[in-house]
Amino acid sequence: PLLRFSGSSLPCPQLRGPPDAALHQGLLSQYDGDSCSWQENYFVLLGDFTLQWFESEEALRKGCEPRGSTALSGYLLLSSHGEYAEWLVGLCQGLAGGSPFPDPPGEFLFFLYHPFRRHLCLCAASAGSRRIWRAALRDAIRYRGTELQRRDSLEAEAFLEAVRFYRQERGRYGAGDLLLGPEPEILGNVLMEDLLPVLRSQVLPSIRGSERRRQQLWLQFLQEVYTLVLGEISSEFEGFQKEKEKLQIELEKKIRPDLDQMLTLKDQIASKLRAAVQSPAESCCGRDVEPHLERVTQDLLRPVSAGVEAVRSLFARRVDEMIGLVRSSPVAILREELLALGRTPWQPDIMHPCYEEADAYRESLRGLEERFGFRGVASLVLGAQNLMQQLMQDATRTFQQLSQQHLGRAGARRPLTPTLAKVKERVLKKFDCDSSSLRKRFAQEWLVRIFLPFLLKRLESG
Repeated sequence: PLLRFSGSSLPCPQLRGPPDAALHQGLLSQYDGDSCSWQENYFVLLGDFTLQWFESEEALRKGCEPRGSTALSGYLLLSSHGEYAEWLVGLCQGLAGGSPFPDPPGEFLFFLYHPFRRHLCLCAASAGSRRIWRAALRDAIRYRGTELQRRDSLEAEAFLEAVRFYRQERGRYGAGDLLLGPEPEILGNVLMEDLLPVLRSQVLPSIRGSERRRQQLWLQFLQEVYTLVLGEISSEFEGFQKEKEKLQIELEKKIRPDLDQMLTLKDQIASKLRAAVQSPAESCCGRDVEPHLERVTQDLLRPVSAGVEAVRSLFARRVDEMIGLVRSSPVAILREELLALGRTPWQPDIMHPCYEEADAYRESLRGLEERFGFRGVASLVLGAQNLMQQLMQDATRTFQQLSQQHLGRAGARRPLTPTLAKVKERVLKKFDCDSSSLRKRFAQEWLVRIFLPFLLKRLESG
């Protein structure tokens, strides 16, 4: 089954674009590594999912340059100091730097961690402020990180396959979470993966000072290397984009005359490969994969199913609230409420309880890295959250369209409440049908992503 489905891919969610305006803004305390102190800055999360921070809100209004800025793709949002310290230990191998900062100004801490970008240690003034910031940042990380996967184009698919084959040639199977972000960042991740062992062996031993100081210098060094790498890749990729159309035309001219022959040859090679691979592949699957298949399938279905059920409940509750508001109101009020309902998929604070269900993957699939070498849990979590947002967007849009159709026909001659209740039931039936098939396809896709790299690694010698 793995070989049969290895060419399949889950249709990428076609999510409408996010709002252009700033998504969230406000004051946060931030740890500054240079001065080794906490500073209060005014943070703004832009519509393109870039995070900027300014000296004050007044500095933002005056159009001053931000103190700092970072694109949020590739970041992890961490909830505690212990969790952050655990990730630091993995990145700073051999360095026991202890706590990277003195006592914070409050208890409502959270962290933005990236292996090669600036880390942000932040503290909110209240639990409510932290909750809203975390929801907004989580949404930004997801949307920015899955940009390429959501593009749903042959070019994007070919690019991702090329990256997988590049790593495969070096004996690395399964790209995991390296494939998050736009093309230049993905290429930067892959190149840093190649560079990191060399930098650890040649540069890290030469860094002097206390353990904490060495840790700080090592992180700064990685950030500067990544900035140089990403700058060079972005420049060359931009140049390639300008030449791409011309190259595609030339390639098509070369391919077109021999296309039939190439397809025939492709089928012949595939047949020979299948004959050579089928027996050892089936043996490996039967021995090492099949015993774990049912459990892993259940582990994949459980969090995404819980998240989908949370989306369904949220949608039903929002519609019920709307019906209650318009029970004795004019049609104009209903139109306003329908517009508000349509904004639900883009309200991170409201969607957060649904998205939170996907975090269960981080614990339930922890053993897959050791057993099968799977390192794509972050991508899995983001993919499940994309599916939830898509289902909510489809449900709200369908409800809007059906409601407007009924209103157009009925006008004010009939009570609104029974009509809206019937529309709600129709939408929920469609939701149940769509979500059932999407969940199965989602689990199938991720079974392949988990087990196929493991299988290829086992078959590598042949």
